[in-house]
Amino acid sequence: MKFQKICVIGAGISGLVTAKTFLEDGYNVTIFEKKQGLGGVWEKSRTYPGLGSQSTSDTYCFSDYPMPKSYPDWPSAEEIRNYLTSYAKHFHVIDKIRFQTEVIHVSQKSGTDPKWVVTVKYTNANDRQTQEESYEFDFIFVCNGVFSQPNLPSFVDQEKFTSSGGLVLHSTEMNDPSIIAGKRVIVVGFGKSACDIANLAAKTAKECTLVFRQAIWQVPRYLLGLINIKHILFTRFSEAFFIYREMGKFETILHTIGKPLVWCFWRIIEKLISLQLGLDACGIKPEHHIERRECGLMLSPPGFIQHIHSGKIKPIKSSIAKFVPGGLELVNGEKIPADVVIFGTGFRQNVSFLEEKYRRVLVDKEENFQLYRHLIHPEIPQMGFVGYNSSFYSQLTSEVGAWWLLDHVNGIISLPSKQKMYQDIAAELDWMKSRFSKVVVGGSCIGTFSLHYVEQLLKDMDTNHQLVIWKNINQILSVVDISMYQKLRQELKLSRFSTRRYANAPIQNSKLQSP
Repeated sequence: MKFQKICVIGAGISGLVTAKTFLEDGYNVTIFEKKQGLGGVWEKSRTYPGLGSQSTSDTYCFSDYPMPKSYPDWPSAEEIRNYLTSYAKHFHVIDKIRFQTEVIHVSQKSGTDPKWVVTVKYTNANDRQTQEESYEFDFIFVCNGVFSQPNLPSFVDQEKFTSSGGLVLHSTEMNDPSIIAGKRVIVVGFGKSACDIANLAAKTAKECTLVFRQAIWQVPRYLLGLINIKHILFTRFSEAFFIYREMGKFETILHTIGKPLVWCFWRIIEKLISLQLGLDACGIKPEHHIERRECGLMLSPPGFIQHIHSGKIKPIKSSIAKFVPGGLELVNGEKIPADVVIFGTGFRQNVSFLEEKYRRVLVDKEENFQLYRHLIHPEIPQMGFVGYNSSFYSQLTSEVGAWWLLDHVNGIISLPSKQKMYQDIAAELDWMKSRFSKVVVGGSCIGTFSLHYVEQLLKDMDTNHQLVIWKNINQILSVVDISMYQKLRQELKLSRFSTRRYANAPIQNSKLQSP
C-alpha cells in the first residue's frame, strides 16, 4: 500500500520535525494546531515570565539546524519560540500548519482501505462561527506530547476560597506578573514550573510559600561556580553511570565490578551540589539519590536558592488538606494565608479525540503509555506517536523518532511480532518500577537513558552509529555533538537511495498541499 496523505497533530517540537521529515520525503503533510502559534510548551500563551530551557542551546536543537550563536547557553522561551519559527520557515513546514484548528475526533474507516478520518473544529474568519470539517488521511502522527493537558487538582472547599476573592491558577495561566504583584502567593509543587514561578513571586509578591510533597534534585548551572553542568552530567560517559536495563560491556563492568565507583561518583556529585546550594540548610534536600529517579534532575532557577535562604520563599514540605477562606490548610494542620494559589503540578496526557477502542489500549490502568519504542502501539495501525517521552534531549529524541517512523511507513524496519512488542513495553515499564523511586509522566520519562534510547532507534534503522560514536573517545567524554546525528542521517539516506530499499515510497515530486 502506498501512503500519501499524512496528518500531524500538534505544531510543537515533535510535530515540526515529524512534518519536516515526511515533507522532505515527498509526502503530502497537513499539521493541525489548536493554538494561535507554534511551539507546543513554548507557545506564547502557555509560557510565564522567566521561563527558559533546562538544556543548553547546543544540545536543545535539531541536528541540521543549530540555534543561533548569539543565543545564551540557556535560551529564554521567546528565543526558543523564535528558533522554532525560523526552523519551520526554513524547511517550509509553516505553510502546512492550520492554526487555531483543534482535532476533536479521530476514527478509522473499515474495509480494504482503512484510512483515518480526522474531524477538526475551527472558527470561520468571515462570520466567526465555529465550524467542523472532516478529512481522510493514510497515516496519522500524534504529536501533542506528554505536556498537553494541565493537571489542575481540585480540593475540598476550593469554591470558598475563590468566592472570598482568592484566585486559583495552573502554571500555564500565569503569563502576567501583575497577577501576583503585592499579593500573598502559594505555589504548589516542586518541578520546574513551580520553582520558576516561586522565584518570580519572590521578586514581585508580598510573600511566597512553596508547598511540596517531595523535593527534586536541583543542580547549579555551574558546578563550584566554574564548570558548566553540561560537562558533568550531559555526556555519554556520565549517562553510563546511570544503570540501564540493556547495557553494553563497559556499562556492565561499571555496574558490577565497578559498582563502588558508581556509588562514590553520585555521592560526590550530591555532596558538591548540596554544599554549593546549601540544600540542607534550606530544607529542600531530596530524600532519594539522584540516580534513583528517571527524571530526578532539575536546573536550579537563578536566584531561587538565595530567595529561600533570605526568606523570600518559604518552603513547606506537606500536602494540601483543603482550601479555607483566605488560604489553605495543610495536612499537618497549618493554615497559610493566600490571595493567589498557583499549581505547578505538571500535566497529563489527553487523547480524548481518539476513538474509544484505541484509547483503551493506549494507556493502562496506571495511566502509563503502552508504546513500542515510545512511537507505535501494536494494535493501532497507521498511527505513530512522537514526543511521547520526556528526555534530556527533546529535539534529538523526536527527530530520530521521526526518522524511525519514516522507515516504518516506508516498509524498511522489520517489526517484531505484536507479542514481542508487548513484552518489550512491559519489560521497560517493569524495570522502571523496580529501579526508580517513582515512575513519572506515564512511564515515558527516559531522561537517564536518553542516548541509549536514541541509539536503539538507530540500531533498528541499521546505521553504523556504534562505529561513529563509541570508537571516538572525544564523543564519549564531551558534551553530545548533535550535528553528528545529521551525518548519520545523510549516510542513511544514501544507503536507502543506493539500495532502493523503500518498499512503498511516495512519488518524490508529488505536489504537496493541505487538504
